Amino acid sequence: MPKRRSKSQQTKHNEKVASLVRGYKNRGFKVKADIPGYEKPNPIGSNGRIPDIEATKSGTRHIVEVETENTVDAHKDQQRSFRQSARMRRRTKYRQVVI
Repeated sequence: MPKRRSKSQQTKHNEKVASLVRGYKNRGFKVKADIPGYEKPNPIGSNGRIPDIEATKSGTRHIVEVETENTVDAHKDQQRSFRQSARMRRRTKYRQVVI
């Protein structure tokens, strides 16, 4: 069973996602994010996993997953799905951020 974040870890996670979203938006990307107030990114892979951020601009797509120290090991399958999806698509990049 994957580890869950504590309330404070979830808050830090969401704050980091929001910070990254602002950075992408400031650079002209269209952004979807898996945090309140944003349109959710499209599911990826056969298990329908949803990344924290999906940012697109000029045909380039960035998939970003933010992990906390206690979830990074527990979510390896999800990270693998995102990495494989990025590798299989042109102009798609995957980035993992650990806080």
